[in-house]
Amino acid sequence: MTRILVFSPYQIWTIHTIYEKTIAQACQVRGASADYLLCDGLLPECDQHWDSKENSPRPFDLCKRCQTTAKAEMQDFGIPYRWLGDFVSPAARAEAFAWAQSLIPSEFDGALFRAAPIGQWVRESVISYFRQYPPDLKDWHAVNVYRGFLYSGAIVLVGLKSYLAAHEVDSALLFNGRQSATRVAFEVFREHGIRVLTHERAEYRRGHINVKPNAHCMSMEPFLDLWSQWADVPLSRGLLESTQQWLNQRQTGVNLAWIPFNSFSQPVKSMRQTLNLSQNKRLWVLFTSSTDETAGDPMMKGPFESQATYVEDVVRWVRQRDDIELVIKVHPNLGGNRYIGKATGELQMYEDMRSSLPSNVRLALPQDSVNAYALANDADVGLTFGSIMGLEMAMLGKPVLLASRTWYEDASRILRVRSRESLPEMLEKCLRASPDREIRREAFRLAYCLVCTFEMEFPLITVLDIFDAKPNYSQKEELSAGRDPSLDRICNYLIEGSPLFESPTPEDRSRSTAEEDAFFDQLEKAIAGSAISPASSGVNGELEAPNAVPKSSFRQFGSSIKKSIRQFRALSSSRNR
Repeated sequence: MTRILVFSPYQIWTIHTIYEKTIAQACQVRGASADYLLCDGLLPECDQHWDSKENSPRPFDLCKRCQTTAKAEMQDFGIPYRWLGDFVSPAARAEAFAWAQSLIPSEFDGALFRAAPIGQWVRESVISYFRQYPPDLKDWHAVNVYRGFLYSGAIVLVGLKSYLAAHEVDSALLFNGRQSATRVAFEVFREHGIRVLTHERAEYRRGHINVKPNAHCMSMEPFLDLWSQWADVPLSRGLLESTQQWLNQRQTGVNLAWIPFNSFSQPVKSMRQTLNLSQNKRLWVLFTSSTDETAGDPMMKGPFESQATYVEDVVRWVRQRDDIELVIKVHPNLGGNRYIGKATGELQMYEDMRSSLPSNVRLALPQDSVNAYALANDADVGLTFGSIMGLEMAMLGKPVLLASRTWYEDASRILRVRSRESLPEMLEKCLRASPDREIRREAFRLAYCLVCTFEMEFPLITVLDIFDAKPNYSQKEELSAGRDPSLDRICNYLIEGSPLFESPTPEDRSRSTAEEDAFFDQLEKAIAGSAISPASSGVNGELEAPNAVPKSSFRQFGSSIKKSIRQFRALSSSRNR
């Protein structure tokens, strides 16, 4: 019997625990044993509270509420559970506390507890806690929070190792695996040779799940491994249509897995007109990323010390050109939303930059009304530090230059900055780059692989909101083998170590590019026949444009979208006949 451990310290986050429970029960139905290890309030800091989310101090009763929730749900759940505190002796707690208190702030980052790099493993939680990188260790509050995470990490290390010394475990199921308690657990499981599966909400499509074998939730290695197998396999027409539908949904704010940063609106004029840009010069757009989400992770580090350095280097190069205009589109997530507060430090950096920009560079901050997809449609070249907009621009067939690590880094048609010193050379290449169907072809394949394959469909759970979900089953028997392909693959990985994803079959590899070429022919004809491109017709600006469309114009815009879609379908139908 396969023994599966679910380490689940964050029971208040029901949007995540509902997936754990479904998977654990499904493994039970298939004959495995599943045990839960829960937190009983030993951790003075954990990711269930960040100041950047709550804009207030950590609630004094947070641990009590979490433990009460955990106890009630586990009693209803019918799967055995234990508390972390059962495996941490008073002496070990005293040791961990004394260790955390003995450190001076300059030692936090490299701090080792029982030879484990706890300082490194909890650092990203501290960054997210304040949305600031690096953490301000001259601030007493930041220092206290970091100490709290260090102590918490040490407690998780001790508790898990004690549990594993007393119980045999074959595989583990773990939320996130990237930050503080879950990162420590992930590293302990790997150290003990335990097969581990991390899970997170899908990034790109509601109703899917993000699961990674032996990797934390932000690791790109599992996807890059899958992409290496499928990169040269052409897409069938049905798969192309699914991928185009995803792009349209992104642009119209439909079926998103995360908070929409935008409302459905469209500038009356083109972006060149709206931003008073030249009609004769090449337009480049630099889409930034929200760097506090990945800062401090060595696995995510590219050739630049920071995104700020990259942006400054690009501006310095563009300053010398009279044939280029550049728009820097600052990621809207930096401006905050109903889930998380502003990244004030990073925003201030762009604010400070604004006054010194050359005349051929525009800066679009989150509060500015600039439509990202209209920019992408008008631009000749896209520059990114890892934003998914790079992939979306490539799906339009446009040249893209990538400067850091991201999902599409192994796309052969994406220009890649390999070192800071090579940036001028790569920018020169961008001057000579032009739209290319092969860019679009590869981008469609990659997008399908990422959004429709790697992030698995998970119809057993209905996501109601970013904080709320409900099960679509009432009996455990509904989770039995053969009823849902995604659940089967997940359970087979946990129970048997089977691959999560399928490799291409000989039939897949024998497929020609004929269907891709026919699809792109029709798409390009539909675009050419419409005043508004379908690639930007479902445009869903991140904030409303300066000259937002009045209702009458909005209706005209909607009619134009429908006309474009009808043209595309008519071409498709005619071709199929």
